[in-house]
Amino acid sequence: MPEAQYGSLPFTQAIEFFRSKLNVPAERWADIWRDQHNSAFMVAGATKRDLIADLRQMVDAAIAEGKSLTWFKSEFKHLVKKHGWDHTGSAAWRANIIYGTNMRQSYNAGRWEQLQAFPYWRYAHGDSRFPRPHHLKHHGLILPKDSPFWQVWFPQNGWGCKCKVYGVTEAQMRRRGWQVSEEPVIDTVPWTDKATGEVHHVPVGIDPGFDYAPGRTKPAQHIQQLEAAKPALPDRLPRRLVPSAFSTVKGMDIHGLNRILAEIATKRPELEQVSAFVKRYQIKTLILKPTEISTSSKRIKDLVAPIADYLQVDGYKALRSWPVSPSVARKAGGYTAHAWHHLVIKAKSNLRLSNVTNVDELINAVEAGIVAHANGAPMWTFSSIVRNFGDSGEAGSSVLTWLHELGHQVHFRVIDKGYNARGLPTTLTRYAGQDVWEWHAEHFVAWALNRPKLVEHHPDIAEYFDNIMKALND
Repeated sequence: MPEAQYGSLPFTQAIEFFRSKLNVPAERWADIWRDQHNSAFMVAGATKRDLIADLRQMVDAAIAEGKSLTWFKSEFKHLVKKHGWDHTGSAAWRANIIYGTNMRQSYNAGRWEQLQAFPYWRYAHGDSRFPRPHHLKHHGLILPKDSPFWQVWFPQNGWGCKCKVYGVTEAQMRRRGWQVSEEPVIDTVPWTDKATGEVHHVPVGIDPGFDYAPGRTKPAQHIQQLEAAKPALPDRLPRRLVPSAFSTVKGMDIHGLNRILAEIATKRPELEQVSAFVKRYQIKTLILKPTEISTSSKRIKDLVAPIADYLQVDGYKALRSWPVSPSVARKAGGYTAHAWHHLVIKAKSNLRLSNVTNVDELINAVEAGIVAHANGAPMWTFSSIVRNFGDSGEAGSSVLTWLHELGHQVHFRVIDKGYNARGLPTTLTRYAGQDVWEWHAEHFVAWALNRPKLVEHHPDIAEYFDNIMKALND
């Protein structure tokens, strides 16, 4: 009877599968899709070949030598420091994703090869504390090895999926009284890649991009041909005006923010200066839920470690880098501090930057604010105009809040350099009249989003920020 090889011995098929892959730079996890992963090693956000090579070496050691996750996390921190890689998420989380996904998919590819010796295959749900209903439904399913089901539903069937497939012989079928299962119907649902707009039809119950069998297709030569046919990497990657953000809100991530800022940059070149400032002064962004920013929140202890990792500070400093009093937490849409090099943006859990489909309404909010001021009825803030009158509502308003808090950081750095930073008499919004700090933040929003209107109505304010940004970026 054929015997599958597994356990503590080196898994030759898994090792060979991983070592046959080609290193491919990728900005996002979806840049390499479905069974292209069979021949491409990638890590989302790793676009430098020396970084990918080092990551590849770590994963290879884990697969071939049975290195532990603890070892991998330790090596990952050294690698991040070596390359200065500003990855998304905490170091522990990213290391766990890279380690777990590559280990499981290499194992599963090896299993696919081993299982060819068995006429029937049996699906076994992984031991999960919170089972996925569609995965659990297939537990015990037995089908011939050439069933089309296995070409779609061969594990791993999603992030963290621990399901397995076991081989079954004719003798086992008879001895245990097992019967071949009825061929399942594989329903699909549309899934849209928010970064590209491309629509994929994903099987119900499988995470997008996981509906393939590891080790089946796409030789490395084919991947090399695909790579050669692509434009140069910088020409096909989405613009990344802001290097990173730490977010606990699924719909408010760095990709969504960069998509919006990049689109604005095609209309307002001032965004290039904004980007240069963020990168030069290494300004980071925390996007947190309302329940996660108050000093009275029970969630704070869970966020200390990941935020400390992101900000590259110890836990004590992390605790001084975002929680505020309950009263401030209730009122503030965002905040920052002179001693910080990061911003905090408050965002409800249901907010989605994908709802910001027309950046013109963000640009036009400045014009509306200028007109309201000219008519003697200034608005509260530029962001309130988008929140109350724009189609994108709070999602669009959050982008202006981000620019407002960045305006504070611009002010702080100007002060650090000893420049005159007292502002000008005109206050285009009521909030700008609170003090010199809010004057800078509000009018920075106006300059960044609609400098032409500022030049038309208040050229002195436009010139003021022209000079400040030039001084900071030179």
